[in-house]
Amino acid sequence: MEPEPAISEVAIPELFAALSPTFGSRVRIALSPEARRDASDAVTADFRVSVTWDADRWEFAAEAKTRNTPRVLDEALRQSRRGAAASGRLPMVIVPFLGEKRIERLEEEGVSGLDLCGNGLILVPGRLLLRRTGQPNRYPESRPARFAYRGATSLVPRVFLRRPEYQSVGQVRDEIAAAGGSVALSTVSKALARMADDLIVDRSEGRIALVQPEKLLEALLENYAPPKAERKVQLKTPGGLEEFFRRAEAAAGSAPRLRTVLSGTSSQGRYSAGLRSDTPILYADDLGELKRRTGEAWKPADRFANLTVVETRDPTPFFDARPGEGGVRFASPVQAYLELAAGGDKRDSEIARQVRARVRQDLGR
Repeated sequence: MEPEPAISEVAIPELFAALSPTFGSRVRIALSPEARRDASDAVTADFRVSVTWDADRWEFAAEAKTRNTPRVLDEALRQSRRGAAASGRLPMVIVPFLGEKRIERLEEEGVSGLDLCGNGLILVPGRLLLRRTGQPNRYPESRPARFAYRGATSLVPRVFLRRPEYQSVGQVRDEIAAAGGSVALSTVSKALARMADDLIVDRSEGRIALVQPEKLLEALLENYAPPKAERKVQLKTPGGLEEFFRRAEAAAGSAPRLRTVLSGTSSQGRYSAGLRSDTPILYADDLGELKRRTGEAWKPADRFANLTVVETRDPTPFFDARPGEGGVRFASPVQAYLELAAGGDKRDSEIARQVRARVRQDLGR
């Protein structure tokens, strides 16, 4: 597959002209660049767009952007309205890609939109409404921080569901460390920039605050991947979970660091009214060290196992783990929600909704 051409405002008319007609052969669309300011220094627009349908013709003041983030689209909407008011034309935005939800938003805002993939909305109040969706995104975001909600970097957005407001990037990093995680300051800064672009956090002088917790939860779920298992063993351990955790902690001494935690699905009883009857799953970052510490409680079994131990290097299940009675360590409510919601089981989905409500409740305290 040939790479897509680079996007710049200069290239937009050429890229748009290379598309097949967005709304069919009867609708003709012409783009021409326009100066950003007129002689009186009034704000205008990037492009003048003419839309013709048979004998009817409408003029639009179009604000063009070369990126797709929600913050960029918000900025384009504001600027397109100012340009339309200054020129007496109709408002329009041009961006690399418009999905179904964004086209619905444009319609609600009363602003037309075109993309460089063949989707669009032409809106002339009382006269014309044209929509086209379903063309794939040829220009996905390629910035490194697009993975802000995935893997180790996701500790940055997750920490805002533990505490919703901070005074600095360094304070965010310190809170991550307090919850058992570790993220480089540069990575924290990049992730925060992406979250601000997505309008999930608001950054102002001396303040970084979560403003859309529901959108954050959706972003984490959309990008969630189960912890990668390095090794796995089934045990029939006497004494139950409390005894197993007690042995793992009691034998620590000066031994290497060991992290253990129940999986999110196995922790759901702490955050919801539902109960699972399956074998509990325990995550550990060093299977050999855990085996050494638990001694006689480590009894591999193919039949009648009462504990599954999974070795993983993924830091997400251990982040913000919660201590329980008898030394048992539970996954955070965020981890429990993500594991349950991503599973797809109808019963797990119901429990996930309860855990999600718990996350929101805790955030409001």
